Amino acid sequence: MDILSYTKLTLEDFINKYRRLLKQPSISARNVGVRECAFLLRDLMEDSGVYAEVIQSKGNPVVYGEVESRKSNKTLLVYSHYDIQPPDPMDEWIYTPFEAGIVDGKVVARGASDSKGNIMAFLKAVEYYVKNEKSAPVNVKFLFEGEEEIGSPNLPEFVEAHRDLLKADAVICWDGGLHPSNRPSICLGVKGILYVELRCKTAKVDVHSSYAPVIINPAWRIVWALNSIKSQDGRIKVKGWYDDVRSLTSEDAELISKIPPEDEDIVRELGIKELLGGVRGVDALRKLICEPTANIAGLRSGYIEEGSKTVLPCEATAKLDFRLVVDQKPDKLFDMLRRHLDDEGFRDVEVVKLGSLLPSKTPSSAPIVQASSRAAEETYESKPVIYPNATGSGPDYVFTNILHLDSVWTGCAPPFSKAHAPNEFNTVDHLIKGVIYAANTLREFKNVKLGK
Repeated sequence: MDILSYTKLTLEDFINKYRRLLKQPSISARNVGVRECAFLLRDLMEDSGVYAEVIQSKGNPVVYGEVESRKSNKTLLVYSHYDIQPPDPMDEWIYTPFEAGIVDGKVVARGASDSKGNIMAFLKAVEYYVKNEKSAPVNVKFLFEGEEEIGSPNLPEFVEAHRDLLKADAVICWDGGLHPSNRPSICLGVKGILYVELRCKTAKVDVHSSYAPVIINPAWRIVWALNSIKSQDGRIKVKGWYDDVRSLTSEDAELISKIPPEDEDIVRELGIKELLGGVRGVDALRKLICEPTANIAGLRSGYIEEGSKTVLPCEATAKLDFRLVVDQKPDKLFDMLRRHLDDEGFRDVEVVKLGSLLPSKTPSSAPIVQASSRAAEETYESKPVIYPNATGSGPDYVFTNILHLDSVWTGCAPPFSKAHAPNEFNTVDHLIKGVIYAANTLREFKNVKLGK
Protein backbone atom coordinates (compact mmCIF):
# COMPACT_ATOMS: atom_id res chain seq x y z
CA MET A 1 0.00 0.00 0.00
CA ASP A 2 1.40 3.39 -0.94
CA ILE A 3 1.49 6.40 1.36
CA LEU A 4 -1.50 8.16 -0.21
CA SER A 5 -3.71 5.08 -0.02
CA TYR A 6 -2.70 4.47 3.60
CA THR A 7 -3.38 8.08 4.59
CA LYS A 8 -6.82 8.09 2.97
CA LEU A 9 -7.68 4.71 4.49
CA THR A 10 -6.83 5.97 7.99
CA LEU A 11 -7.86 9.59 7.43
CA GLU A 12 -10.65 9.68 10.00
CA ASP A 13 -8.31 8.46 12.74
CA PHE A 14 -5.62 10.91 11.60
CA ILE A 15 -7.93 13.94 11.68
CA ASN A 16 -9.42 12.89 15.02
CA LYS A 17 -5.95 12.71 16.59
CA TYR A 18 -5.00 16.03 15.01
CA ARG A 19 -8.12 17.68 16.42
CA ARG A 20 -7.41 16.10 19.80
CA LEU A 21 -4.03 17.82 19.83
CA LEU A 22 -5.60 21.12 18.75
CA LYS A 23 -8.20 20.98 21.51
CA GLN A 24 -5.42 20.88 24.11
CA PRO A 25 -4.22 24.46 24.77
CA SER A 26 -0.46 24.95 24.98
CA ILE A 27 0.04 28.70 25.30
CA SER A 28 3.66 29.18 26.34
CA ALA A 29 3.35 32.94 26.87
CA ARG A 30 0.81 32.29 29.64
CA ASN A 31 1.89 28.78 30.68
CA VAL A 32 -1.57 27.44 29.90
CA GLY A 33 -1.82 23.72 29.20
CA VAL A 34 1.76 23.32 28.00
CA ARG A 35 2.74 20.42 30.22
CA GLU A 36 -0.52 18.60 29.53
CA CYS A 37 0.06 19.02 25.81
CA ALA A 38 3.56 17.58 26.07
CA PHE A 39 2.25 14.33 27.55
CA LEU A 40 -0.60 14.19 25.04
CA LEU A 41 1.90 14.58 22.21
CA ARG A 42 4.03 11.81 23.69
CA ASP A 43 1.00 9.52 23.63
CA LEU A 44 0.21 10.43 20.01
CA MET A 45 3.81 9.73 19.03
CA GLU A 46 3.65 6.31 20.67
CA ASP A 47 0.42 5.61 18.79
CA SER A 48 2.38 6.28 15.59
CA GLY A 49 5.03 3.71 16.48
CA VAL A 50 7.56 6.21 17.78
CA TYR A 51 9.44 5.69 21.04
CA ALA A 52 8.74 8.93 22.90
CA GLU A 53 9.47 10.54 26.24
CA VAL A 54 8.88 13.88 27.92
CA ILE A 55 12.14 15.43 29.11
CA GLN A 56 12.03 18.37 31.48
CA SER A 57 14.10 21.40 30.51
CA LYS A 58 14.65 24.43 32.72
CA GLY A 59 11.40 25.71 31.25
CA ASN A 60 8.65 23.83 29.45
CA PRO A 61 9.11 20.13 28.66
CA VAL A 62 10.76 18.88 25.49
CA VAL A 63 9.13 15.90 23.80
CA TYR A 64 11.77 13.62 22.33
CA GLY A 65 11.17 10.63 20.09
CA GLU A 66 13.05 8.23 17.89
CA VAL A 67 12.52 5.48 15.33
CA GLU A 68 15.32 3.18 14.30
CA SER A 69 15.84 2.14 10.69
CA ARG A 70 16.88 -1.23 9.37
CA LYS A 71 17.53 0.28 5.95
CA SER A 72 20.11 3.00 6.63
CA ASN A 73 22.52 4.21 9.28
CA LYS A 74 21.74 7.85 8.47
CA THR A 75 19.87 9.89 11.08
CA LEU A 76 17.58 12.85 10.47
CA LEU A 77 16.64 15.10 13.39
CA VAL A 78 13.15 16.57 13.00
CA TYR A 79 12.43 19.76 14.93
CA SER A 80 9.10 21.47 15.53
CA HIS A 81 7.17 23.00 18.42
CA TYR A 82 3.94 22.12 20.18
CA ASP A 83 3.43 25.47 21.94
CA ILE A 84 1.16 28.06 20.40
CA GLN A 85 0.41 31.78 20.42
CA PRO A 86 -2.32 33.28 22.62
CA PRO A 87 -5.66 33.25 20.76
CA ASP A 88 -6.61 36.90 21.33
CA PRO A 89 -8.76 38.67 20.23
CA MET A 90 -11.29 36.01 21.12
CA ASP A 91 -14.34 37.71 19.63
CA GLU A 92 -13.02 37.44 16.07
CA TRP A 93 -12.98 33.63 15.92
CA ILE A 94 -15.71 31.84 13.94
CA TYR A 95 -15.19 28.87 16.29
CA THR A 96 -13.68 29.02 19.74
CA PRO A 97 -9.90 28.63 19.23
CA PHE A 98 -9.72 25.20 20.92
CA GLU A 99 -12.88 23.74 19.43
CA ALA A 100 -11.07 22.60 16.27
CA GLY A 101 -14.18 23.15 14.21
CA ILE A 102 -14.30 21.99 10.59
CA VAL A 103 -15.89 24.04 7.82
CA ASP A 104 -15.48 23.55 4.05
CA GLY A 105 -12.53 21.23 4.54
CA LYS A 106 -10.76 23.69 6.86
CA VAL A 107 -9.82 22.88 10.45
CA VAL A 108 -9.98 26.14 12.41
CA ALA A 109 -8.03 26.33 15.67
CA ARG A 110 -5.05 27.98 17.30
CA GLY A 111 -2.02 25.92 16.29
CA ALA A 112 -3.74 24.39 13.25
CA SER A 113 -0.91 25.47 10.98
CA ASP A 114 1.71 26.69 13.45
CA SER A 115 2.68 24.05 14.10
CA LYS A 116 0.53 21.14 15.24
CA GLY A 117 -0.49 20.29 11.69
CA ASN A 118 3.14 19.97 10.67
CA ILE A 119 3.85 17.73 13.65
CA MET A 120 0.95 15.39 12.96
CA ALA A 121 1.77 15.16 9.25
CA PHE A 122 5.34 14.02 9.95
CA LEU A 123 4.22 11.54 12.60
CA LYS A 124 1.72 10.09 10.14
CA ALA A 125 4.48 9.60 7.57
CA VAL A 126 6.60 7.72 10.09
CA GLU A 127 3.56 5.67 11.12
CA TYR A 128 3.14 4.60 7.50
CA TYR A 129 6.69 3.31 7.28
CA VAL A 130 6.60 1.57 10.66
CA LYS A 131 3.27 -0.17 10.09
CA ASN A 132 3.60 -0.95 6.38
CA GLU A 133 7.32 -1.37 5.73
CA LYS A 134 8.37 -2.30 9.28
CA SER A 135 11.15 0.31 9.13
CA ALA A 136 11.65 3.97 8.37
CA PRO A 137 14.02 4.74 5.46
CA VAL A 138 16.46 6.39 7.90
CA ASN A 139 16.76 6.72 11.64
CA VAL A 140 14.50 9.54 12.78
CA LYS A 141 14.81 11.60 15.95
CA PHE A 142 12.14 14.09 16.99
CA LEU A 143 12.70 17.22 19.05
CA PHE A 144 9.47 19.05 19.81
CA GLU A 145 9.83 22.03 22.13
CA GLY A 146 7.28 23.97 24.13
CA GLU A 147 8.84 27.43 24.10
CA GLU A 148 9.32 28.41 20.45
CA GLU A 149 6.62 31.06 20.61
CA ILE A 150 8.45 32.80 23.49
CA GLY A 151 11.89 32.73 21.86
CA SER A 152 13.17 29.24 22.83
CA PRO A 153 14.96 30.57 25.94
CA ASN A 154 15.94 27.13 27.27
CA LEU A 155 16.51 25.21 24.06
CA PRO A 156 20.21 26.10 23.63
CA GLU A 157 21.07 24.76 27.08
CA PHE A 158 18.92 21.67 26.51
CA VAL A 159 20.60 20.90 23.18
CA GLU A 160 24.05 21.48 24.68
CA ALA A 161 23.28 19.08 27.52
CA HIS A 162 21.85 16.41 25.19
CA ARG A 163 24.40 16.43 22.37
CA ASP A 164 24.75 12.64 22.38
CA LEU A 165 21.00 12.04 22.38
CA LEU A 166 20.57 14.43 19.43
CA LYS A 167 23.41 13.11 17.27
CA ALA A 168 22.29 13.19 13.64
CA ASP A 169 23.46 13.84 10.09
CA ALA A 170 21.15 16.78 9.40
CA VAL A 171 18.14 18.65 10.73
CA ILE A 172 14.81 19.45 9.14
CA CYS A 173 12.78 22.08 10.96
CA TRP A 174 9.23 21.08 10.10
CA ASP A 175 7.65 24.42 10.95
CA GLY A 176 6.74 26.10 7.69
CA GLY A 177 4.32 26.12 4.82
CA LEU A 178 3.73 26.71 1.16
CA HIS A 179 4.61 29.81 -0.86
CA PRO A 180 1.67 32.06 -1.88
CA SER A 181 1.99 30.51 -5.36
CA ASN A 182 1.14 27.15 -3.71
CA ARG A 183 4.60 25.86 -4.49
CA PRO A 184 6.53 24.28 -1.61
CA SER A 185 9.01 26.57 0.11
CA ILE A 186 12.34 25.76 1.73
CA CYS A 187 14.33 28.21 3.81
CA LEU A 188 18.08 27.75 4.21
CA GLY A 189 18.11 29.58 7.52
CA VAL A 190 16.33 32.17 9.60
CA LYS A 191 16.67 35.72 10.76
CA GLY A 192 17.64 36.31 14.36
CA ILE A 193 15.56 38.37 16.75
CA LEU A 194 15.97 40.78 19.62
CA TYR A 195 12.74 41.36 21.55
CA VAL A 196 12.68 44.20 24.04
CA GLU A 197 10.30 46.26 26.11
CA LEU A 198 10.72 49.99 26.66
CA ARG A 199 9.35 51.20 29.98
CA CYS A 200 8.90 54.68 31.38
CA LYS A 201 7.32 55.57 34.74
CA THR A 202 7.09 59.16 35.92
CA ALA A 203 4.65 59.08 38.88
CA LYS A 204 3.13 56.73 41.45
CA VAL A 205 -0.40 56.99 40.03
CA ASP A 206 -2.28 58.39 37.04
CA VAL A 207 -3.23 62.05 37.49
CA HIS A 208 -5.71 64.56 36.07
CA SER A 209 -4.67 65.67 32.59
CA SER A 210 -4.81 69.32 33.67
CA TYR A 211 -1.33 68.70 35.12
CA ALA A 212 0.08 68.12 31.61
CA PRO A 213 1.94 71.49 31.51
CA VAL A 214 4.02 70.61 34.57
CA ILE A 215 4.23 66.79 34.80
CA ILE A 216 6.18 64.61 32.39
CA ASN A 217 3.92 62.29 30.41
CA PRO A 218 5.60 58.87 30.03
CA ALA A 219 3.54 58.12 26.92
CA TRP A 220 5.17 61.06 25.13
CA ARG A 221 8.58 59.89 26.35
CA ILE A 222 7.99 56.47 24.82
CA VAL A 223 6.65 58.00 21.58
CA TRP A 224 9.69 60.26 21.23
CA ALA A 225 12.06 57.42 22.08
CA LEU A 226 10.46 55.24 19.41
CA ASN A 227 10.69 58.07 16.89
CA SER A 228 14.45 58.24 17.49
CA ILE A 229 14.91 54.56 16.63
CA LYS A 230 13.48 54.32 13.11
CA SER A 231 12.90 56.67 10.21
CA GLN A 232 9.74 56.77 8.12
CA ASP A 233 11.44 54.92 5.25
CA GLY A 234 12.08 51.95 7.57
CA ARG A 235 15.79 52.49 8.20
CA ILE A 236 16.98 51.94 11.77
CA LYS A 237 18.70 55.07 13.09
CA VAL A 238 20.71 53.44 15.89
CA LYS A 239 24.41 54.11 15.28
CA GLY A 240 26.31 51.01 14.16
CA TRP A 241 23.20 48.88 13.60
CA TYR A 242 24.19 47.94 10.06
CA ASP A 243 27.93 47.53 10.66
CA ASP A 244 27.84 43.72 10.63
CA VAL A 245 25.30 43.29 7.84
CA ARG A 246 26.79 41.27 4.97
CA SER A 247 26.63 42.45 1.39
CA LEU A 248 24.28 40.43 -0.74
CA THR A 249 26.15 37.46 -2.22
CA SER A 250 25.76 36.44 -5.84
CA GLU A 251 24.34 33.08 -4.71
CA ASP A 252 21.67 34.71 -2.56
CA ALA A 253 20.87 37.23 -5.29
CA GLU A 254 20.31 34.35 -7.73
CA LEU A 255 18.05 32.51 -5.28
CA ILE A 256 16.00 35.65 -4.66
CA SER A 257 15.67 36.29 -8.40
CA LYS A 258 13.93 32.91 -8.74
CA ILE A 259 11.36 33.56 -6.01
CA PRO A 260 7.95 34.49 -7.44
CA PRO A 261 7.00 38.08 -6.48
CA GLU A 262 4.85 38.20 -3.36
CA ASP A 263 3.83 41.86 -3.18
CA GLU A 264 0.47 41.47 -4.91
CA ASP A 265 -0.42 38.45 -2.75
CA ILE A 266 0.50 40.33 0.42
CA VAL A 267 -1.46 43.43 -0.56
CA ARG A 268 -4.54 41.39 -1.51
CA GLU A 269 -4.55 39.04 1.47
CA LEU A 270 -3.90 41.74 4.07
CA GLY A 271 -6.16 44.38 2.55
CA ILE A 272 -3.49 47.09 2.40
CA LYS A 273 -2.96 49.68 -0.30
CA GLU A 274 0.73 49.12 -0.97
CA LEU A 275 3.94 47.96 0.65
CA LEU A 276 6.07 50.40 2.63
CA GLY A 277 7.79 52.83 0.29
CA GLY A 278 5.89 51.39 -2.68
CA VAL A 279 8.48 48.62 -3.14
CA ARG A 280 7.57 45.81 -5.51
CA GLY A 281 8.91 42.60 -6.96
CA VAL A 282 12.50 41.64 -6.27
CA ASP A 283 13.12 44.85 -4.30
CA ALA A 284 10.38 43.86 -1.85
CA LEU A 285 11.85 40.38 -1.56
CA ARG A 286 15.32 41.73 -0.84
CA LYS A 287 13.93 43.92 1.93
CA LEU A 288 12.01 41.01 3.46
CA ILE A 289 14.89 38.56 3.29
CA CYS A 290 18.09 40.57 3.57
CA GLU A 291 17.41 43.62 5.75
CA PRO A 292 17.21 44.01 9.54
CA THR A 293 13.87 45.23 10.84
CA ALA A 294 12.50 47.26 13.74
CA ASN A 295 8.87 46.65 14.57
CA ILE A 296 6.58 48.01 17.28
CA ALA A 297 4.69 44.94 18.46
CA GLY A 298 2.58 46.71 21.07
CA LEU A 299 1.99 49.96 22.97
CA ARG A 300 0.29 50.42 26.34
CA SER A 301 -0.45 53.51 28.39
CA GLY A 302 -3.29 55.45 29.94
CA TYR A 303 -6.97 55.05 29.13
CA ILE A 304 -7.78 53.04 26.01
CA GLU A 305 -11.37 51.92 26.63
CA GLU A 306 -14.46 53.36 24.95
CA GLY A 307 -15.43 56.95 25.65
CA SER A 308 -13.24 59.64 27.15
CA LYS A 309 -11.22 59.98 30.31
CA THR A 310 -8.93 62.93 30.81
CA VAL A 311 -5.92 61.34 32.42
CA LEU A 312 -2.16 61.78 32.41
CA PRO A 313 -0.79 58.23 32.73
CA CYS A 314 1.92 57.44 35.22
CA GLU A 315 3.62 54.84 33.03
CA ALA A 316 3.95 53.66 29.45
CA THR A 317 5.46 50.64 27.72
CA ALA A 318 6.27 49.54 24.20
CA LYS A 319 7.25 46.11 22.95
CA LEU A 320 9.62 45.97 19.97
CA ASP A 321 11.02 43.14 17.92
CA PHE A 322 14.15 43.58 15.83
CA ARG A 323 14.80 40.94 13.14
CA LEU A 324 18.49 40.34 12.54
CA VAL A 325 20.42 39.04 9.56
CA VAL A 326 23.49 36.79 9.48
CA ASP A 327 26.47 38.07 11.53
CA GLN A 328 24.36 40.45 13.62
CA LYS A 329 24.42 39.55 17.32
CA PRO A 330 21.47 40.39 19.57
CA ASP A 331 23.53 41.11 22.71
CA LYS A 332 25.71 43.60 20.83
CA LEU A 333 22.66 45.30 19.34
CA PHE A 334 20.95 45.47 22.72
CA ASP A 335 23.92 47.42 24.07
CA MET A 336 23.80 49.70 21.02
CA LEU A 337 20.11 50.38 21.64
CA ARG A 338 20.75 51.29 25.27
CA ARG A 339 23.57 53.67 24.30
CA HIS A 340 21.42 55.21 21.58
CA LEU A 341 18.61 56.02 23.98
CA ASP A 342 21.10 57.47 26.48
CA ASP A 343 22.70 59.63 23.78
CA GLU A 344 19.29 60.82 22.58
CA GLY A 345 18.29 61.94 26.09
CA PHE A 346 16.16 58.98 27.15
CA ARG A 347 18.00 57.73 30.20
CA ASP A 348 14.61 57.63 31.93
CA VAL A 349 13.43 54.95 29.50
CA GLU A 350 14.24 51.46 30.74
CA VAL A 351 15.09 48.76 28.18
CA VAL A 352 14.32 45.17 29.17
CA LYS A 353 15.38 42.24 27.00
CA LEU A 354 12.53 39.77 26.69
CA GLY A 355 14.21 37.33 24.32
CA SER A 356 16.73 36.86 21.55
CA LEU A 357 17.89 34.41 18.90
CA LEU A 358 20.95 34.41 16.68
CA PRO A 359 20.48 34.35 12.90
CA SER A 360 21.58 31.18 11.12
CA LYS A 361 22.19 29.84 7.65
CA THR A 362 22.95 26.59 5.77
CA PRO A 363 24.63 26.44 2.31
CA SER A 364 22.42 25.57 -0.64
CA SER A 365 24.76 22.68 -1.53
CA ALA A 366 23.99 20.79 1.70
CA PRO A 367 22.63 17.23 1.28
CA ILE A 368 19.51 18.01 3.33
CA VAL A 369 18.72 20.84 0.90
CA GLN A 370 19.00 18.43 -2.02
CA ALA A 371 16.86 15.79 -0.30
CA SER A 372 14.09 18.15 0.78
CA SER A 373 14.06 19.86 -2.64
CA ARG A 374 13.62 16.56 -4.46
CA ALA A 375 10.94 15.45 -2.03
CA ALA A 376 9.09 18.74 -2.39
CA GLU A 377 9.14 18.62 -6.19
CA GLU A 378 7.98 15.00 -6.20
CA THR A 379 5.13 15.74 -3.79
CA TYR A 380 3.81 18.99 -5.20
CA GLU A 381 4.86 18.48 -8.84
CA SER A 382 6.60 21.85 -8.92
CA LYS A 383 10.07 23.05 -7.98
CA PRO A 384 10.29 24.44 -4.46
CA VAL A 385 10.78 28.11 -3.79
CA ILE A 386 14.12 28.33 -2.02
CA TYR A 387 14.79 31.28 0.28
CA PRO A 388 18.35 32.17 1.38
CA ASN A 389 16.74 32.57 4.79
CA ALA A 390 13.27 32.92 6.22
CA THR A 391 11.84 36.37 6.81
CA GLY A 392 10.99 35.26 10.34
CA SER A 393 13.01 33.81 13.19
CA GLY A 394 13.52 30.48 14.92
CA PRO A 395 16.07 28.57 16.99
CA ASP A 396 18.04 27.32 13.97
CA TYR A 397 21.40 28.32 15.42
CA VAL A 398 21.18 25.64 18.12
CA PHE A 399 21.49 23.11 15.31
CA THR A 400 24.00 24.89 13.08
CA ASN A 401 26.16 26.45 15.83
CA ILE A 402 25.89 23.96 18.69
CA LEU A 403 25.37 20.63 16.91
CA HIS A 404 27.19 21.81 13.76
CA LEU A 405 24.55 20.32 11.48
CA ASP A 406 23.03 21.57 8.25
CA SER A 407 19.40 22.56 8.66
CA VAL A 408 16.45 23.60 6.52
CA TRP A 409 13.02 24.98 7.36
CA THR A 410 9.97 23.74 5.52
CA GLY A 411 6.50 22.33 6.11
CA CYS A 412 3.04 21.79 4.74
CA ALA A 413 0.87 24.62 6.11
CA PRO A 414 -1.33 26.52 3.62
CA PRO A 415 -0.20 29.98 2.51
CA PHE A 416 -1.81 32.81 4.49
CA SER A 417 -3.11 30.34 7.08
CA LYS A 418 -3.62 33.13 9.64
CA ALA A 419 -0.96 31.86 12.01
CA HIS A 420 -0.79 34.09 15.11
CA ALA A 421 -4.18 35.61 14.13
CA PRO A 422 -7.83 34.72 14.74
CA ASN A 423 -9.22 31.87 12.64
CA GLU A 424 -5.90 30.15 12.06
CA PHE A 425 -6.59 27.15 9.87
CA ASN A 426 -5.26 24.17 8.00
CA THR A 427 -6.97 22.05 5.37
CA VAL A 428 -7.37 18.32 5.11
CA ASP A 429 -5.86 18.41 1.63
CA HIS A 430 -2.75 20.25 2.86
CA LEU A 431 -2.35 17.78 5.71
CA ILE A 432 -2.53 14.80 3.34
CA LYS A 433 0.06 16.40 1.07
CA GLY A 434 2.18 17.09 4.13
CA VAL A 435 2.18 13.41 5.06
CA ILE A 436 3.40 12.52 1.58
CA TYR A 437 6.01 15.31 1.63
CA ALA A 438 7.40 14.06 4.95
CA ALA A 439 7.49 10.47 3.73
CA ASN A 440 9.26 11.49 0.52
CA THR A 441 11.75 13.56 2.51
CA LEU A 442 12.79 10.55 4.57
CA ARG A 443 13.22 8.43 1.45
CA GLU A 444 15.20 11.11 -0.39
CA PHE A 445 17.45 11.66 2.61
CA LYS A 446 18.22 7.94 2.57
CA ASN A 447 19.29 8.23 -1.08
CA VAL A 448 21.30 11.46 -0.91
CA LYS A 449 25.07 11.30 -0.57
CA LEU A 450 26.47 12.83 2.60
CA GLY A 451 29.56 14.85 1.81
CA LYS A 452 32.29 14.99 4.43
